[in-house]
Amino acid sequence: MNPDDLLQTLAVALFVGALIGAIGVGGVLLTPWLTHAIGLPVHAALGITMLAFVLPGAVALIVAARSRRRTALADTWLVLATVPGALAGALVLSFVPERLVFVVLAGALAFVGWRLVRAGERAQPQPAAGAPAVAAGAPTGFATGFASALTGTGGPMILTPWMAWRGMPLLEAIALGQLVQLPIAAMASAGNWLAGSVDVAAGLSIGAMMVPGMLMGQRVARLLPGRLLGRAVGAVLLIAAAAFVGKVL
Repeated sequence: MNPDDLLQTLAVALFVGALIGAIGVGGVLLTPWLTHAIGLPVHAALGITMLAFVLPGAVALIVAARSRRRTALADTWLVLATVPGALAGALVLSFVPERLVFVVLAGALAFVGWRLVRAGERAQPQPAAGAPAVAAGAPTGFATGFASALTGTGGPMILTPWMAWRGMPLLEAIALGQLVQLPIAAMASAGNWLAGSVDVAAGLSIGAMMVPGMLMGQRVARLLPGRLLGRAVGAVLLIAAAAFVGKVL
């Protein structure tokens, strides 16, 4: 990536980081920017994107540790299971039909996005009284890592709407989505490096710019009403679904 393209992308990265921090699902915009606006091949763009997510993921881990949020055992297994999932997704990226991945993902995102736009947080199913809000674990983590590596979305785009749909409070779902960026991005980057070359300088520079955006976005999220936040997440999901359909056509 030449210096002029990198400078433009850094400005976009600040905005993407703010979306990730505020609503958890902004990373999906980075790969389309690199492919359509900058003109990079899709595999090169995915390699840069996944490496860029490492730094925001590391910061999200530090924030979670300082907040002393008690992570449920299921969440722990979920986070750990993203590692083999992301590595597997990165290694099979060149063998899986790209159109099939995007069609399935677009359908799922459109469904959840439409529900959230219509009803905000009330679109989430309510768990039974006395029951855990979410039943998750290794299968969810593996699937999140696998799909994120295939689509270059870093984790929050897949995990945040799914956990919100399962009944997890939206702010917690956003925080968990930010947290899984680190193992997913690290393992996917390792797989991308094994499969070919990765522009390390561009990836790390973009990731560094995403960090202040993410921190600002987290502050904004705590100020927004839950229903408005849910609808904002839904709107971005619908935009992302349309972008994935555009890649297929």
